[in-house]
Amino acid sequence: MHDVEALRRDIVGMVDELRSAIEDIGDGGMPEANVVSNARDRLRYISALTEQAAGRSLNAAEAIADRLHAQRARAEALMGRTRSPALRAFLAELREEHELSAADTSEIIQAQAFQDLVGQVVNKLMVTVQKMEDGLVHLLLDDEPDPGLLAGPAVTPRAAISQDDVDSLFD
Repeated sequence: MHDVEALRRDIVGMVDELRSAIEDIGDGGMPEANVVSNARDRLRYISALTEQAAGRSLNAAEAIADRLHAQRARAEALMGRTRSPALRAFLAELREEHELSAADTSEIIQAQAFQDLVGQVVNKLMVTVQKMEDGLVHLLLDDEPDPGLLAGPAVTPRAAISQDDVDSLFD
């Protein structure tokens, strides 16, 4: 009996924690039956938006890197053709700026790779939440009383009374 009581306390604690988390993220009036499904749907939505944002950022960073590479090549070609000290100084400064910008772009690309890992973790978390929900539903369905049994304090089946017996009292 001690293990069943501990399990009950754990389940009540998880439900309270889920309810609190859902209220914290702004959906206080949600029906209790949808708490886990709603949390999973929110995670799925966040994951999809994050993946889209990461993809757009990565595409933009790669496009910037390509343009920087092309500009740097053109600047190097011009450096060899000009004798103007002012233009040569500008092209040298431009080369340094391109190197710094290329490094920053590389940082953005690496950050997006990290974001991809975060997305994978969120997706694994969603699978875990789905398994938890399935397990809780299974537990709740297996724990439902037999609809043929009467609820109440009757200890033995012969001590139980039928609805007909109750109705006869009011006749």
